[in-house]
Amino acid sequence: MKLIYMTSKFISILIFTALLLNLSCNNSFEKDLEIVSVSILPQKYFIEALSGDHFTINVLIPTGANPASYEPSPRQMTALDQSGLYLRIGQIGFEKAWMPRIEKNYPDMHIADLSAGIELMGESEEEHEHEQDAKHEDQHVHGIDPHIWLSPKAAKTIVNNTANALIHFDGSCKDLIRRKQDSLLAQIDILDQEFTATISLLANRKFLIFHPALTYLARDYDLEQISMELEGKEPSVAHFKEIVDRTKAENIKVIFIQKEFETRNAEQMAQETGARIIQIDPLEENWMKQMKELLIKLKDLDN
Repeated sequence: MKLIYMTSKFISILIFTALLLNLSCNNSFEKDLEIVSVSILPQKYFIEALSGDHFTINVLIPTGANPASYEPSPRQMTALDQSGLYLRIGQIGFEKAWMPRIEKNYPDMHIADLSAGIELMGESEEEHEHEQDAKHEDQHVHGIDPHIWLSPKAAKTIVNNTANALIHFDGSCKDLIRRKQDSLLAQIDILDQEFTATISLLANRKFLIFHPALTYLARDYDLEQISMELEGKEPSVAHFKEIVDRTKAENIKVIFIQKEFETRNAEQMAQETGARIIQIDPLEENWMKQMKELLIKLKDLDN
């Protein structure tokens, strides 16, 4: 009888200890959660997918803002001052402008670059010359393209880098983060396979886009992105005409335009060529939802 009582008591202690560990991991006994700062909303999705509500996430670039030129608000800077960790996406204009100041003003804050390990690509301008039946293309590199999160293949590296940085910053939820990491990577693997299968069936793999945000997606899944922007600026008359002629000649049917951009040039291109405008939202917080919607939209390249 005494043995049964002791065994029951021991099991109760184990259960109570496990509950304490779980509650501690979820910060149920803490008034203030650890603050992690990030640049863009899709990073918030990855952190929450990996750690639940274990961290307070300070997103510096809000919905609708331009990641190339946004300046953080005083409230965001206050939250940044309280952050112990900054996860930069890697190469966006905001980070290039602000990271030197952030590193100088917050020397004790750990900063991790989520683009580490990804083969980065240059932003490029394509010049097309047609000589008889041959097409010659020259690439002129104008910097690093920052849109690494818009390819499932690159997103796997982002997830691994995020998980490692969070565990290094706060190891109390290491086991939880590793479990969720495995689950999230499995979901992205399925998404990767869906992109590969869907795109393999497309006869037309070319698309126009106002701002070249799908560079890594195009590279990883054998698509061809044709940017209407020229060196980050609105197309010149000559460049616009060149794209119109190419769109007609190559029967390109889709113009992607990001949610935050003005549509005037895209609408004019659609009128000139008959191509359809399809809006995308690269900065959507729910990364998985946006990528699945993008996959559906890519099917329109043939329609």
